Amino acid sequence: MKNGENNAFQGLFLNEFDRQLDSQCRISFPSEWRDNSGGGDLVMIPARDRALVMLPLATFLEFVGKAKQFAIANPTLQLAFAYLGANSRQCSCDKQGRIALDRKMLDKIGVENTVKLIGALTHVRICAPGSWQTPDSDDMNRCLDEIQKISDDSGNLAALLGGIMGK
Repeated sequence: MKNGENNAFQGLFLNEFDRQLDSQCRISFPSEWRDNSGGGDLVMIPARDRALVMLPLATFLEFVGKAKQFAIANPTLQLAFAYLGANSRQCSCDKQGRIALDRKMLDKIGVENTVKLIGALTHVRICAPGSWQTPDSDDMNRCLDEIQKISDDSGNLAALLGGIMGK
């Protein structure tokens, strides 16, 4: 929020942008997303399908808080935490609104000089411009079905999650 305005979109990442990397591997972070990042601190983590995900630090810490209770007794989750820790980076906007990205992480997802930033509501998806494709109609229908399940069953989220996990 700027100057105490009530911003209904605070915390949301909407729209998509193409950004050029400068010589120091920085991009200009969209101005409308800067306030949504929880003070500018973000964590960039690897994702599936040749992408990275950038989360507000508070969101990432909330996830870690939930997951750490299971990691103590689960060797696979311990390995996943080690992978995530070794392959994640903390990022923040500088005074000019730029974020330095990690060149090795970008190389792994096929980014050369331009990145595509996709607002994914609670986080930002980063990929090479040619890697992002809008879902086809079948994929879109499956996505909308999942959104509908949340909308229809919002009063019983435990049942919804149990159904998704086959329990």
